[in-house]
Amino acid sequence: MSASAYTAIERRAANQVWNAAGRYDFEPLFLAIHTSEHRPDFYMNLIIGLSYKYYGEKTLTELFDKWNGDIHQEMLDDLSWLYLEHAVFTLEQSLRPVLAELRTAYARDFFAGEYKLSRQEWMNKNHLVYDLQSARWDSVLGRKLPFLTPTEHRLLQALTPAHIASEKHLEETLLEIFRNFLLFDGKKQIKKPLKLHFTGAFARLLTRIKPVELVKTDRVSVMRSSQADSDQGDGFLQAKSNSHIIASKKDTDRLYIESCFGQSLYSPQVRSKAEKELCTGNHSGCHIWITNGTASSGRKLSAENRYLIQQAELQQERNKTYYYKNQALHKMLISHLSEQIRNCMLVHQQPDVLPGRNGKLDPTRVWRASCLNDTRIFHSSQDDNQASFTTDLLLDASASRLQYQEQIAAQGMILAESLRSCAIPVRISEFCSVRGYTVLRILKSFEAQTCDSVFQYFATGWNRDGLAMRLMDNMLHFAPGPADRHLIILLTDAAPNDSFKIHASSDAPFGQDYGEKAGVLDTATEVHALQQRGIHVSAVFMGTDAAVSNADKIYGKNYTRIRNVSQLAEAAGYLIQKEIQSLND
Repeated sequence: MSASAYTAIERRAANQVWNAAGRYDFEPLFLAIHTSEHRPDFYMNLIIGLSYKYYGEKTLTELFDKWNGDIHQEMLDDLSWLYLEHAVFTLEQSLRPVLAELRTAYARDFFAGEYKLSRQEWMNKNHLVYDLQSARWDSVLGRKLPFLTPTEHRLLQALTPAHIASEKHLEETLLEIFRNFLLFDGKKQIKKPLKLHFTGAFARLLTRIKPVELVKTDRVSVMRSSQADSDQGDGFLQAKSNSHIIASKKDTDRLYIESCFGQSLYSPQVRSKAEKELCTGNHSGCHIWITNGTASSGRKLSAENRYLIQQAELQQERNKTYYYKNQALHKMLISHLSEQIRNCMLVHQQPDVLPGRNGKLDPTRVWRASCLNDTRIFHSSQDDNQASFTTDLLLDASASRLQYQEQIAAQGMILAESLRSCAIPVRISEFCSVRGYTVLRILKSFEAQTCDSVFQYFATGWNRDGLAMRLMDNMLHFAPGPADRHLIILLTDAAPNDSFKIHASSDAPFGQDYGEKAGVLDTATEVHALQQRGIHVSAVFMGTDAAVSNADKIYGKNYTRIRNVSQLAEAAGYLIQKEIQSLND
C-alpha cells in the first residue's frame, strides 16, 4: 500500500510508527488500530516503530515472510509481537522513561477492552495467544498470573527472555521457539481452497441465483478460559477453528450433538413432539436437545469427538483445581450465603399448617370427629424440610463465557451447596446453541445429593435465549421437582445471538439474524410468557453497559447486575431471598 492509499486513521498510525523508527523511507508491515474505536493504538505503533529501529526493515520482512500464508499465520504473528514487545521495551526503556507508563496504560486497556468484544470476536480468538497476552499484561500490572500449564508457562518465559536476541539472531531465535513448542516447523501449511462441484438441474439453478452464500455450520470446541493446551501442537490449534464448511444432513447433526453433549433425556418420540410445540415462529426449523451428559454407548466416535471429550475432561479438571485451590474461601462463602438464606426463611417463610391426628387441637374441626368420623382435628405443621419452591440456575454456556469457565463452575458449586444446606431443591443447567440445536445440559439434578457434577461446565457455541426459555418451560413439565413454585435464575449477558437465522416471514421476507433487536425482543416475549404462567424468572446480568437496555427490556426489574463473576453466588442468593419474601406477600 502506498502512503497515498492510507486512510486518515492509517496515516496517523503510520506516522506513529515512522516517528518511533526515526525514519520515513519504508512501508510498515503492521499498523496497530482499534477498529471498534476507529483510532490508532499509540503504544503498539510505538513498539512496531522501535522494532524497525532495532532490527531493521529487511530482518522483520524476512522473518514474517517465513510463515506468510501459513494456516497459523495470525497466531505466529501475534506470538512474535509478544517477543518483540518485550525485546524493544527492554532495549528502549532507559532512553524513554515514559515507556513504562505507556505500557501500563496499554495493559489496563487490554483488560478493559475484552468486555467490548462481540461474541463473534470472542469465538474467533486464538486462546493460546489470548492467554499468553493476558499473562503478559497481568505481569505488567503486577497482578497474579492466570493459571497456565507447564508448557504454556515455558512458552511465556521463552517469549520474555532475559537475553535479548540481536538483529542477526532474531529470526533464528523465534523459529527455534516455534519448533520447540511444535507451533511451526519452518514448512508452510497452506490452506487449500474449497471446491464444490454441482451438476444437473441444481447446478443450472445455482448459476441463475446471485449472490451465492456458503453458510458455515457450527462446531463444538472446548477452550480453556485462562489458557489453551499448546502441548497438543498444530493439531490442537487446527481443532480450535470455530467453524468449517461441511455437508450435513439432519441425522448427521443430531449424531454430532449427541456425541458432543451426551444422549437425550427425551425419547425420539417425546423429543419430536416437543420440537413441534416449541420450534415454531422465530424458532421454526430449530431443534432441541436436553441431556444430563451421559455418553451414548456402543457408538464409534470420530477423532474430533474423542478430542472434544478429552478437552471437556481437561476443563472439568481445571474447574476442580480452581475450586479446591481456593477451598477455604469458597467454604466461607457457602457458610455465609447459607446463613443469609436460612435467616430469610425463618423471618418470611411460615410453616404450612395441615390437619392431622395429633398436635394442637383445632376447635373448628372438632365436629368432624363425630359427624364425619374424621380424626384429623388437630393442627400439624408441615415438615420444615419440605420444599416450598425449587430453584433452577441456568448458566449461559456460549462462547462469550470462555474466559470465565473456572469461576462460573466455582460459583455454581457455591450456590448449589448453599441451597442444598437450606433444603431448597436446586437444579443447575447450562445452555448453548450449535448447528441449530439449542442444548440444555443438566449439570446437577434436583435429586442429586452431591454437587460435583457442576464442575462439568464448559462454554462453546452460541445462545438462543428465547428457545432456551421455551425449553425450560417444557423441562418444568417433564421434571418439575418436589414443589409447585418455581424460580428460574439466569446468568446472562443479555445479548442473545445465534448462527441459525430466523426464517422469512411477512415482517422479514428475507429472514433475519437471531441477535440484537430481534433476539432481545424474542427473549423478552418468552420470559414474559413464563411469568404469565406463574414461573418466576430473574437474571444475574453480567454484560456491557450497552447491553443494560437489553436486560431492562427482557427482565424488567427482575435482574441484578454484577461486574465480576465472583459476585454470582451472592447476587443469585439475593434473588432467592426476594423469592422467599414474596411467598407470603
